[in-house]
Amino acid sequence: MEKNIKISGKIIIFIVAICIIVILATIIYALNILEDKKQSGEGSTQDIEIINYEGTFQARGVVVRAEGNIFTLMPIIANEEYRNEENFYIENSQVQNLKQDQEVIVTFHYRKSSNENFTYEPIVEKVEILKEKSDIEIPIDVLVKAYSTKENVTVTIDKEKSNNKQIVFTITDKNELKYDYSTMKYNLYRYNAPPDKQEVIYTENGASTSGYNQWPELTKIAEISNQANYTLNENGQIEVIIDWSKMYGELKEEKYRFTLSTVNSLRQSITNPNAQEYPYDGVMININFNIDANGKVEFGEIEIH
Repeated sequence: MEKNIKISGKIIIFIVAICIIVILATIIYALNILEDKKQSGEGSTQDIEIINYEGTFQARGVVVRAEGNIFTLMPIIANEEYRNEENFYIENSQVQNLKQDQEVIVTFHYRKSSNENFTYEPIVEKVEILKEKSDIEIPIDVLVKAYSTKENVTVTIDKEKSNNKQIVFTITDKNELKYDYSTMKYNLYRYNAPPDKQEVIYTENGASTSGYNQWPELTKIAEISNQANYTLNENGQIEVIIDWSKMYGELKEEKYRFTLSTVNSLRQSITNPNAQEYPYDGVMININFNIDANGKVEFGEIEIH
């Protein structure tokens, strides 16, 4: 009798263990199903700032620009903050007559883009026009981003006045809506040749090197403002004179990179000044140059981003 009781106890323990395993497996399966629905957007609409690209989504916003089968939307989130603009692609002949300042709700899905710079692009399924003229005014920087291009900005260096202590140049912006140059800051970097041997670290994202910076910033001899001063000439061009010797000293024989950027790269929500700031488009100018043993400057490539 005692032996039978022991056997029955083992059977009961085994059955309980099996039940626990089945219950845990059921819970895990249910959680996975819920997560899949959440990721696919099933049964709900989501705003424009999403991580996954499966399902159908909705975005409410103000039309900034509409041309052909592409329009730019300035999204409005629930509390009417706006975030980064996005271009939407129209493949529905029923979507017609979109124009600037309209407030709309866009129903769309994502498809993989053939453009190497973007992984996905939003394809419009339906547009509902809420207002022909939105109460939310489109900020000037958003209009500049939509209508202006860096190809219309050129930089001309005055090589006679530029030397190892300063740089003098002119910015010409031929855009109808010009970029904001009211606040510009500069920095100087020195070329750092790669070492003969570099430590290579292998990660799940591939191989990378550590401890090497190709363009470290020059050591400052004084902590002063790096804001660039400028004047406007009679042609509307921006004339810039930067005496970097006050911050970095007189440059010696070396290869250098000068950078100038418009620093109004963050903006706040119009309707909620306490909201987080969001980045917007600005201008970055990179100028590479060499200085020889005699202090002569030779300018190279100019990049405008």
